[in-house]
Amino acid sequence: ADLEDMVEGLQIEVGARYDSGFQFALEQLKIVFPGLDESKLGKLDALNKIVDGKLVRFAPTDAA
Repeated sequence: ADLEDMVEGLQIEVGARYDSGFQFALEQLKIVFPGLDESKLGKLDALNKIVDGKLVRFAPTDAA
């Protein structure tokens, strides 16, 4: 159980760091391109995919 708890904690930490890095990238975009429409930036998500030139929300697949 201790190992499972450690793995779960690490998974949560990795996810949080990934999201933090994505948010930092968005903040940099706002500085470098101050005229960007922030409402469009709000549609961005670290888990979005690009399909046929459009953003598509992440949909988990059943990994059974």
